Amino acid sequence: MTEQAATYDSRHEKLAERLTAELRSRLDLIGVDWVDDDDDDDEDDEEDEDRGKDEPSQLDRKMPLDVEGAKGEKKQKKHVRLLDYAGGTGMMSRAFAPYVTQCVSIDLSENMVAAYNARARNQGISEDEMFAVVGDLVSASDPDPPGLSPPQFRDFDIAVVGGGLHHFADPALAAARLVARLKPGGVLLIWDFMAPRDDDDEDGGRGGDHGEDGSGDNDAGASVAQQWQQAHHTITQHHGFTERGIREIYEKAGAGQNFTLVDLGAGFMFGHGSGHATDKEDREKMRRRVFLSWGEKVGVS
Repeated sequence: MTEQAATYDSRHEKLAERLTAELRSRLDLIGVDWVDDDDDDDEDDEEDEDRGKDEPSQLDRKMPLDVEGAKGEKKQKKHVRLLDYAGGTGMMSRAFAPYVTQCVSIDLSENMVAAYNARARNQGISEDEMFAVVGDLVSASDPDPPGLSPPQFRDFDIAVVGGGLHHFADPALAAARLVARLKPGGVLLIWDFMAPRDDDDEDGGRGGDHGEDGSGDNDAGASVAQQWQQAHHTITQHHGFTERGIREIYEKAGAGQNFTLVDLGAGFMFGHGSGHATDKEDREKMRRRVFLSWGEKVGVS
């Protein structure tokens, strides 16, 4: 497991680059009041006026005190906080880091958390800006883990799950727990797999282990996607979602406002082969159709 965490980023570099581009191309649509260049310019001007003081840290540059408004009034600095659940080594955090003031990752794996924190330190990022902890927000028996109860684990502007929702035993519960950590109007954003058959099955939008006739024993005529499912059933609880199923998850979790789902297509490569398979059939088995979805938490502050 340690080796997997250490090499995860290099093995998925091209995938991360493509997903990052897809996410950043939709910043204006997602519904978060991001930190932007104008905010950075205002902060830099304030720093120039205070050169007699100690050089501010990177966190100070991102999260300063107050600055003077156009008419001399005090303007509160913008704080934009991101929760990266099942964050792994931090691909989603790094994708959004330029547009937020803090990234907080929670993951079950100690090795992934260690890799996340090590990479942040190596990039000179302070723990106040980016850190990860070991934790579980989706346990059915523990809705509010004591270690995740402090204020720094609440009132986020955006919560993200990158490719992890299909691993959860209860995706709807996971979504609800994450929405509970958002401030009113906060955004839940997910990318994951579309079901092999993007129809409105009775399973609530989760891809199932069934043959073309739904009997579950049609191995001879199984599609490539279904064969992929069977090969990966030991590591995946659910094999994809329909648009209807994801919409229902958002609505039940309380984040159905302005719900949006974008089908990113089927050109994404996943699997233990990390895109290095030489056999055409093996490459097709690793190819998955991916969606990106987001919705806002309903409620007023």
